[in-house]
Amino acid sequence: MKSRSPKMSVQLERLLPKRSWIPVAFVALFNLAGYCTINALTDPSKCHQLKLPLDDMIPFRPFFVVFYFLTFLQWAVNWVMTGRQEKSFCNRFAHADTIAKIICFICFIVYPTMIERPSVETADFFTWLVNVTYWFDRHPVNLMPSIHVLGSWIAVRAAFRMKDASLLYKAVNVILCVTCCLSVVYVKQHYVIDVLTGIIVTETGLAASKLMNNERFLWFKAE
Repeated sequence: MKSRSPKMSVQLERLLPKRSWIPVAFVALFNLAGYCTINALTDPSKCHQLKLPLDDMIPFRPFFVVFYFLTFLQWAVNWVMTGRQEKSFCNRFAHADTIAKIICFICFIVYPTMIERPSVETADFFTWLVNVTYWFDRHPVNLMPSIHVLGSWIAVRAAFRMKDASLLYKAVNVILCVTCCLSVVYVKQHYVIDVLTGIIVTETGLAASKLMNNERFLWFKAE
């Protein structure tokens, strides 16, 4: 076991420089811990619905669940790519993501929301995958702002600021972000206002991160 540990560390560092381990790990763990904890404590009977007339016009499209799951892959690739950039770049986007998530968590606590989802009969792979999504997300609460959209939008913003990002990489991120925004409403995981506020809080986080010392992440200083 002792001989394997250094090798694993070296392999990980080839993928993601050591200076980026803390900010990238914090982004993932903060999201998971914050979202799951608040959801577990949320009383659905005290949640609000923010359905707009436009939401009633949007049909249920099970096929878009594929793009809903592709967004998770987009997040992962984005943070690997972001972590491979210079330290201040990675820290700035990690700060932006953290600030945006804090705003989301405050919204979830102060004004919790929920959505009415359709009853879906499993008829093919896509409806099966929708039901898997609904099962894992058994309590569809705390939707505004959309963290799903937040993660996809910040990936686009990072892609367009990376010095070494190809045009293809930028285009793929734009496409994934558009399909992410469509998927969350077509699969009935979010309302339209959740999508818009997800983008707004991300931009707020990015603006606030400019005012921070991005040579370190929070109180950590990685060389």
